[in-house]
Amino acid sequence: LIIDEVHERTCNIDFILGYLAKLLRERPELRVVLMSATVDYAPIERLLPAAVVEVPANAYPVEIIYRPFDSEATPIVEAVDAALRELSSDGNEDVLVFLPGEREIHHAERYLKGRGFAETEFLPLYGRMAQAAQSAVFRPSSRRRVILATNVAETSLTIPGVRHVIDTGTARLSNYNPRSKLQELPVTEISQASAIQRAGRCGREAPGRCIRLYDEASFQSRLPQTPPEILRTSLAATILRCEHLKLGKLLDFALPDMPAERLVRDGYTLLREIGAVDGADKITAVGQRLARLPLDPRLGRFLLAAGAQACLEEALTIASA
Repeated sequence: LIIDEVHERTCNIDFILGYLAKLLRERPELRVVLMSATVDYAPIERLLPAAVVEVPANAYPVEIIYRPFDSEATPIVEAVDAALRELSSDGNEDVLVFLPGEREIHHAERYLKGRGFAETEFLPLYGRMAQAAQSAVFRPSSRRRVILATNVAETSLTIPGVRHVIDTGTARLSNYNPRSKLQELPVTEISQASAIQRAGRCGREAPGRCIRLYDEASFQSRLPQTPPEILRTSLAATILRCEHLKLGKLLDFALPDMPAERLVRDGYTLLREIGAVDGADKITAVGQRLARLPLDPRLGRFLLAAGAQACLEEALTIASA
């Protein structure tokens, strides 16, 4: 089994690693390869003792340029505009711009299209786009391409032809709000590891330049790695998946980073409140239905109730908001 992009440390990745640690005790012949460019492998190695193989990449040199701007006085799109004009001195080479989210991408696209960049094609790229629309970034063009992307382009794919990167230094990072009991996506400063990944996007095929729209002191002060999702998320959905797949209790898994017991208790409390598990914390028929919905369990329960009350269309609008 090959598990790629392990450094992203999503709940799914940590859940898979915990399950594999359990499985390998029963299947010693199984071989597992964990791959990443920037992983902190110490917590994973405690879980899955393994040989660490470092493979030097044939990367080209990337010049790092710091161009901080006053975010209170200057809109981010103006800073991106200035960075694009600085890179234009290298000719019409493709540029990858990292922005925090879909809304910021569409705003930047509208703004930059009106700024008089000749022979330039602006292409958005984010996870929610249809596959056909995403594939546009892989097609060669006679014009300079400027790809406006979220961190989906940080590790998940390599865009051919990119020679330069503009890094805004931010991303929308999922965090659990204990007050609203929902996941939120606030704009957050990226970690050093993410910044290194972003810069490396333009050193794959030729030497490149990466303009960071923050200063070096800001880079040095950032967290070395992005905190694992399992330490900053509601565990209700992960607990429900464990119950649905009959894999046992979440705390019975050895995980690279164990969540606080309080978070696990909160997860079970929430699932009991919405009827997904019973008083003995066993999954119910409602829980089985919720486990099949790709939604926060509270929103899923809301929609199940709305379907039973014949007001699903209205509830879908509210849940989307």
